[in-house]
Amino acid sequence: MKDHRHAAAFGMSALLLLPLAVDLAPPPDRQSTIAWFQKTEQALMDAVAAGDVAAWDRVMDERCIVTTEEGEVRDKAAFLKDVRPLPRGLSGEIAVKELTVDEFPTFALVRYLADESEIVFGQRLTTKYRVTDTFQRTRSTWKMVASHVSVVTADPPPQPVPADGFGALVGRYQLLPDGWTFHVALRDGQLVGGTDPSSLKRLIPLTPTAFVREGTLGEWLFVLGADGTAARIVDFRKFEPLVWTRVPDHR
Repeated sequence: MKDHRHAAAFGMSALLLLPLAVDLAPPPDRQSTIAWFQKTEQALMDAVAAGDVAAWDRVMDERCIVTTEEGEVRDKAAFLKDVRPLPRGLSGEIAVKELTVDEFPTFALVRYLADESEIVFGQRLTTKYRVTDTFQRTRSTWKMVASHVSVVTADPPPQPVPADGFGALVGRYQLLPDGWTFHVALRDGQLVGGTDPSSLKRLIPLTPTAFVREGTLGEWLFVLGADGTAARIVDFRKFEPLVWTRVPDHR
């Protein structure tokens, strides 16, 4: 998510709510502990859109390190600097779900699903994150010492693109000189692809020549040659390009 879309460093937005008070006193039993962390984590999510720095400052230890979903590593000061109200045109909410707590004598691991729904200038977006927070227990309170956020990947919705050009993409592509072969076929009006011809997966269209392979990460970009047929595929695997070159079909 881009910086202009979120109010905290790890890129999650929430409905503009009044900050919820968090009692930092450690709870007396396990059920109360789980309830305390549920309330605390939800309060932090609710405080994001409001730009409520104080809500985060109360919970974070001075040594706290946050790893964002983009892989950035930020200390407390850098993280709090980016906590600001959502800009005009953005609204949304985050629900803390599936929270678990693994408690140890001096620390606790808190894991949950952050289920985000946001409106960006009238367009609705939904994203899910897996969050792991580490809290240290002192004699009087819990303090967050580390937080790690990762995006839960999902197939994008197919975009309405003309299918009359799909035939020019069908063929065999290889990692030259002697690597794997990727097969692209047209079935029932949809492109499918894979290295195993018996288990090809749907290529979900983003544009007439850009696709996401169902159930996998990365974009598959077909590059057309002068004759209008695809000459190669640039497969962006975790932001790195892997080039597949068209090779003749077996006869």
